[in-house]
Amino acid sequence: MIENKKLGIVMLLFASSFSFAQTASDKPSEPAKQEDEFAKKKVETKLTEVVPTDSLGVGDLMKRAIAWTKSETDKYKKTDATTTGSKVECTASFPVKPKELNPEVDFSGKITMKVVIECKNSKYRYTVSEIKHISKTGNTSGGSIDNVVAECGSMGMNDQVWKKLKGQALVGAGLVVADIKIGMGLIPEENKGEDDW
Repeated sequence: MIENKKLGIVMLLFASSFSFAQTASDKPSEPAKQEDEFAKKKVETKLTEVVPTDSLGVGDLMKRAIAWTKSETDKYKKTDATTTGSKVECTASFPVKPKELNPEVDFSGKITMKVVIECKNSKYRYTVSEIKHISKTGNTSGGSIDNVVAECGSMGMNDQVWKKLKGQALVGAGLVVADIKIGMGLIPEENKGEDDW
């Protein structure tokens, strides 16, 4: 009889714990799902700055930005230049290759980045984003520099090589930023025909 009472008490406690337990569909778990969505978003490397100018209008700043996209340099190439409203966009790319004679990973290819220059009265903002590595062969492409491991995998490109390549990409992006600041400070020369005097 004592055993039956003990068994009854245990069964009662066990049944009550099931009745008060929360299920997975309760509302308190929804904020946790939202936090997980924000935690999954990757942070993208962007170089951006708002640069004030001395009382220059949007038109003058746009002329300077367009002149910068059309100018040529030996350091990198600018392609896909587009102009919309008060914004100029282009893609800058520069070649990369290993400095060793017999490299352990041949990542020869190019690093590309999207460059956007937005103009307003007396100021402009540049943004360099979407920085990524593309190899010539496609076997050792690193992808976005925000990746912890290269796109081709750690067997294709080890961590040391990937970190060196990311460093080269950021140096190249810094070079583009320096050229933007110099180019936006210059007054563009208009091509005049020989008949104009």
